[in-house]
Amino acid sequence: MLTFSESRQRTLNTPDEIAAYLGETFRAMQEDGPFKPGDEVAITSRSGLPPEIGIGDVGIMLCDLPNQLFSWVWVFTAGGQQMAVQIQTANLAKREPAAGGEA
Repeated sequence: MLTFSESRQRTLNTPDEIAAYLGETFRAMQEDGPFKPGDEVAITSRSGLPPEIGIGDVGIMLCDLPNQLFSWVWVFTAGGQQMAVQIQTANLAKREPAAGGEA
């Protein structure tokens, strides 16, 4: 077994180059993630999540990047407001439709 580190240097000279690089990197990371934007997710553990956030233990995935501890999920609050929150990715699962085909 061999373990080593590599380093490379790249110069981005313009805002357009920076934006293009960030966009490419973001798209590549999203392709590797378990969730895609718009996926319905179930909150499988409420660890660290206040009871007034994430009503129904469901939400919509906004952003999940691999090797990150948290994902951004759109949920309802107890007051009926929609809110984007960070939830531990390990506490989420793709939501299965209810019996009878209703989501």
